[in-house]
Amino acid sequence: MGLVSIFTQDMLRYIVMVFPVYAVLRVLFLGIKRVRPVASREVLLGLCVMYGIGLVSQTLLPHAFYGMEDLKMYVQAIMGPYRNFNLVPMHTIWSYLFTQNDQVSNWGSVATLNLLANILLFVPLGFLLPQMTRGFTGLRKTMMFGLATSLAIEILQFFIGRSADVDDVILNVLGVCIGYAVLVVARRVFAPAKLAVATESA
Repeated sequence: MGLVSIFTQDMLRYIVMVFPVYAVLRVLFLGIKRVRPVASREVLLGLCVMYGIGLVSQTLLPHAFYGMEDLKMYVQAIMGPYRNFNLVPMHTIWSYLFTQNDQVSNWGSVATLNLLANILLFVPLGFLLPQMTRGFTGLRKTMMFGLATSLAIEILQFFIGRSADVDDVILNVLGVCIGYAVLVVARRVFAPAKLAVATESA
């Protein structure tokens, strides 16, 4: 999957550029506040930051940003009259699954990538959010946060010359639910192991 490789490399490039800035600021913050870091908490927070960078890079920032020419094209897209949106639920999903675009030679790969990407991009949110914030331990609140995040991204995409699609929101929320389900299963699988270790140590 060449397209997957391209988008993955693009995401990693943004993470590599931005994450060190967060790491330095975090160390300074902990030093100023004289807070003793908890390793598990810091790792989880770091994963959340990397995920946030990756999510923003694939939804709001320009791809293949190598210089001023790419920046100019990005600004032109924002300032241009092009606006594409879909408010009919399942319209885009149906077209990806059951129609063929003869103008795109690898339409099958493009359709599959768009469907899976919209799901997979939000799986980490459903997995990480309940672990970071006590207020989002339940599925309902986690779903609502995912829904709000997805809607905000789609609205911003409309104003920066990218497509805004209600089907993207549907797929994003599905991804959140999958991530939450993975977390629930992981907790049930690993909880007995932790209990056994605690019992043995006692």
